[in-house]
Amino acid sequence: MKFQVCGGLDAPDWILAEISTLSKISSVQIKVLAVQIIQRILDGNFDYDNLWKLTTDSSIGISDAKACVAALHFFLSNAARFDVDDGILSRELQQLGLPKEHSDYLCRPYEENKSALQTKFLHETLQVPSLKIAGWETQSGEPGSIILHMNEVEKGASNGHDILLSLTYEKFHLLLKELKIARSLMEDVS
Repeated sequence: MKFQVCGGLDAPDWILAEISTLSKISSVQIKVLAVQIIQRILDGNFDYDNLWKLTTDSSIGISDAKACVAALHFFLSNAARFDVDDGILSRELQQLGLPKEHSDYLCRPYEENKSALQTKFLHETLQVPSLKIAGWETQSGEPGSIILHMNEVEKGASNGHDILLSLTYEKFHLLLKELKIARSLMEDVS
């Protein structure tokens, strides 16, 4: 079965194995852990005392508590990355075997912090510096080629370092065709 929280794929086997461990702890503890995990994602702080307290308050050991944290982190971060609605997240967690009360308690802090999580993940996304074509020239000779003079534009900088790219006519036309296709696909998305 495909799940939106898993990016439209099947749930990983380790997640399926941890559902029973998550079911052993109370729904209030699920909510406390979810809040701690969201805080960890947003600002890097995690209260390990709550994790140790969880192991003493319930019948699970420290390794099971760590597994619960990993599973909850998986659900919260993937739900934000794949823009999963809290109602869909709750339903999918129940389909995976998590009790309804547990999934509802997990979805409350997720719903409150969804936009902050998405903003955080957006800022952590790999970003490639922009390239600006400063000019081009053709070279005559045996295998004619085109030389592109590009300038890497850094954020906040007026100019970056120069890049020279030498292409044959065929490769240049192929590159131009593929760039036009990529631009049309990007325009369709936005």
